[in-house]
Amino acid sequence: MRKSTGWKLAFIFLAVTLNPMSAYAGTWKNTSTGCQYQKDDGNYARAEWIIENGTSYYLNQNGIMAVNTTTPDGYLVAADGSWVPEQQSLGGYVRTPYDNRPYYYDPEWQVYIFDEDTDYAWVNDTRVLAAVRGIIPASELSEKNQVVYEEVCRFLTGFDYGASDYEKATRIYDEITLRATYNRGKYTQADDEVYSILVNGTGKCVGFARAYKLLANAVGLKCALREDYVHMWNAVYIDGQAKSIDVSSTRTDACFYLDVVELKCPFCDYRNVFGLREVCHPCPNCKAQLYNPDMN
Repeated sequence: MRKSTGWKLAFIFLAVTLNPMSAYAGTWKNTSTGCQYQKDDGNYARAEWIIENGTSYYLNQNGIMAVNTTTPDGYLVAADGSWVPEQQSLGGYVRTPYDNRPYYYDPEWQVYIFDEDTDYAWVNDTRVLAAVRGIIPASELSEKNQVVYEEVCRFLTGFDYGASDYEKATRIYDEITLRATYNRGKYTQADDEVYSILVNGTGKCVGFARAYKLLANAVGLKCALREDYVHMWNAVYIDGQAKSIDVSSTRTDACFYLDVVELKCPFCDYRNVFGLREVCHPCPNCKAQLYNPDMN
């Protein structure tokens, strides 16, 4: 769905012209769950836009002002609830705070590059991300990727962009593990696709890792694909530090991966990783006993 500033201005004009009381009059009320807007007739605004002093705000179906998120009709609102003016060059189904981040197109690889460290891979989904960010129209995507695009847009609607990196990474892990289970049957090429994970609800490690990276990038997280000869997983960056996470292993939760602690051995410089709730262990390289700094 293509959006434009002109459409928004027309919306504001109609709201003011046809319903001036809800557009300009009313009272804000702070509650434990967020801000509400009580109109002059005593009713609370729900699932609608209101205009206060020339600024547009969206109240969700529970009557709470939306903040740091994408509204159901695809608009971005800031931390104070105010509508963020359209900035996408082409428009898209949703707006995010990351739409205008720099990128370039690599004609040799035929991919859009948003992060040189993590976007060059033998499998990638940066064209879908380019459509989400309004760089290309969704109509240029393949039929399957148009469906993936719609699923990403649904995920972004209502997403809390003000959340911490840890919270975002956890939210994506939970989303995918609730949607899909690992296919332990015979391998098919479709198992490696994001479509299989987000739409069919099953797949193998490559599909899971690609889906995690796509959603992570869509909410502003740096995320890489990691692989050995038989398996693929992700490295998601939490406050600048890479954390390995395997979303295809659905029998655990995100904290199992995100709460690990890295420590360089003071005796041999070997990189040690302490697991969740692990107090101490000997360095695998020099055998010196090391203690988890987060547990002491």
